[in-house]
Amino acid sequence: MEKVVIVGVGEAVERKPQTLEAASSPLDLMEAAANAAFEDAAGTDGVSSAIDAIALVRTFSDSGGALKSPFGDPENSPRALGKRLGIAPRDAVYSSVGGQSPQALVNEFSGKIARGECKGVLIAGAEALANQKALIKTKTAADWRDKTQGSLDDRRGRPGETLDYTQLMNAMTNIPGMYTVFDHARRARLGLSRAEYARECAKLFAPFSQIAAANPMSMFPVGFDEDAITTSSAENPSITDLYTRAMVAKDGVNLGAALVMMSEAEALKLGIAKEHLVYPIAGADAGEHTIPHREDLGGSVAMTAAYDALFEVAGVSIDDVACMDIYSCFPIAVFAACEALGIEPNDPRGLTQTGGLPFFGGPGNNYSTHGIASLVRRLRGLDEGIGLIGANGGFLSKHSVGLYAANAPETGWKEADPVALKAKVASQASPKVAEFADGPAVIESYCVEYRREGPKLANIVARLGDGRRFIAVTHNGDEATLAEMLSDDPIGRQVHVTSKGPGNRFTFDAQATKALIPAAPASLEGPFEYCKVERQGRVLEVTINRPEARNCLTPEANFEMERIFDLYEADGSLWCAIVTGEGDKAFSAGNDLKYSASRKPNWVPETGFGGLTSRRGRRKPVIAAVNGYAYGGGCEIALACDVIVADATAKFALPEVKSGLTALAGGVFRLPQALPPKIAREMIITGRAMEAQEAAHYGMVNHLTDAGQAMAKAREVAEAICAVSPNAVSTSLEMISLGAEKSDPVDAIAASAKETLSIAASEDMRIGLKAFVTKQTPKWRGR
Repeated sequence: MEKVVIVGVGEAVERKPQTLEAASSPLDLMEAAANAAFEDAAGTDGVSSAIDAIALVRTFSDSGGALKSPFGDPENSPRALGKRLGIAPRDAVYSSVGGQSPQALVNEFSGKIARGECKGVLIAGAEALANQKALIKTKTAADWRDKTQGSLDDRRGRPGETLDYTQLMNAMTNIPGMYTVFDHARRARLGLSRAEYARECAKLFAPFSQIAAANPMSMFPVGFDEDAITTSSAENPSITDLYTRAMVAKDGVNLGAALVMMSEAEALKLGIAKEHLVYPIAGADAGEHTIPHREDLGGSVAMTAAYDALFEVAGVSIDDVACMDIYSCFPIAVFAACEALGIEPNDPRGLTQTGGLPFFGGPGNNYSTHGIASLVRRLRGLDEGIGLIGANGGFLSKHSVGLYAANAPETGWKEADPVALKAKVASQASPKVAEFADGPAVIESYCVEYRREGPKLANIVARLGDGRRFIAVTHNGDEATLAEMLSDDPIGRQVHVTSKGPGNRFTFDAQATKALIPAAPASLEGPFEYCKVERQGRVLEVTINRPEARNCLTPEANFEMERIFDLYEADGSLWCAIVTGEGDKAFSAGNDLKYSASRKPNWVPETGFGGLTSRRGRRKPVIAAVNGYAYGGGCEIALACDVIVADATAKFALPEVKSGLTALAGGVFRLPQALPPKIAREMIITGRAMEAQEAAHYGMVNHLTDAGQAMAKAREVAEAICAVSPNAVSTSLEMISLGAEKSDPVDAIAASAKETLSIAASEDMRIGLKAFVTKQTPKWRGR
């Protein structure tokens, strides 16, 4: 195994460009940092010739968030940088999203170099968000595109991979807000008040700011004392109820950093002095559960596991560490690392080499490249000792940690087993999570987010009486609940929550929460705003009544349909339902995209689209009478029904991929059950529409009629259903659902003892047997 060394480090900072027309792009800053790293390699010629891989840290503009550059991005950033530097790498890598990326790349390429799979690598990254904001503000034109082509290992990953769906549903997506939740959970564990804990955050960060003030590469070289950090002002506004601006990472920077790594043998062959070399000696990477599934919100199991594995594989301890740089986007990231390492926040060795993300600057995913560069320079000045890097990504989600030494280790590079680390994190206790929460609950942690005008919204993480955890948000404009959240420590207090509406919403008063529930029909007699509802004997006919919008559904329409089908299920006089669309153009063209684009709250009730697609335990049959378009959510409603009747004008499609979406209401699961899997896959991944005739050919449609006759045929089917035992129909539906959960029919039979007993003991069975023997028409009782 080859020993791995860092031979050069470089940084670039552009606090203010000479002119906005000359403002640097991220690629410009990477180039400057890379050239500085090559120059730092003891001025040795030929270092760039040893590079056969370029690995870049993904920019914020290319990370899928709100900071997308209007000036364009390179099509292949690693090869674009290589072209500028005169390097044609064999391998070009563009990292995943997250602040762990720089150390993760060091870990990865240390292994490759040690195994002889890579000769040398340039790792670099940069952000120019300060320039980007200035250009936008002044309406100055810029072109940051680059069309360099070539192979690329693009590790973009899935957008929001560290977010949980319950966070999206409850507006808990603001990064400072999520970290505030963690800090409040830790505060509660320590028994500190808000003011006391804010002072602890200031004590932690004041020394960081002093280091940043003395760092020539710092974007914000200004020192703060504790009072300046905690006091909210126009220059230091409140970001959340706990954080001021001085406590959070600042992304408005122009910063770049680069590292050059290779084998020790290659470095010595190039004539680089041994005392100039710094050795990566060990690394570990671990990932955390999403926020609702973490038992302890005030720490990180994955971070602790990564540090433990790092020291174990390296055969050293934290006592052997001479200097370190701990990721410091928010206070909890540092506090959690200190607890994981068993050190105090005021450790005399210091916790940062740069000054940290709130003061040195937070260049997106690339901060730790600067941390590593600073650590390398520090280690070169030490005769002995080990340096530690702790890098964090997501929301205390992804952790990459590494050890570095000024002297060559005897054993070479060591890496913790990622499979074992993953298993260790997975084995930790995890609370049960309620996606939809209703009733009284107790707050575990929280955050109040601020805007310029003051408190904007509050999120809570809380527990229902049965122990299930959920996330909730204040109703838009609910100033009373916000004031209550700020008047006293809300942790441990009882709240009341409802899931009926846009997310789980809470107040401190049961009646106030009840008032948040949208108006819904009290009975099947109405009134109805979005549907027509009629009883036809034992049959309920539900007509989506938005023909001007092709019967597309808004959240309020979905909620009304949920209530309608709730009432249908509860009404013993109704044995079957038919759902159709008003007019001759559409059954339903799905989600109302105009509504979705209006920035109004988007939400779906617990029972899903149309009140049907996520409805559990449905005991009564529903027939879809499809007339015209059944697109998107409309198709998913039809698929969720027991029988589909379609007229000749009907068309079925899941076109969501054409809008950058996917069929989230069950279509991707139900369509392959209704059609041959390959046909279904093609429809899902192309968004193509299927005519009613083809759908009938494949068996997805039970009955095909002439145009305008779907409802008449649906009524015939409903009449046939009502002619048999409603009790037997309900039990049969239950058993069909049970069978879908079991791959072996024998297992399904064995698991259906309750249903078998229900039929055997039913009055309908006795009525049916008697009618068969006497050759009379049975008069079903439905019990």
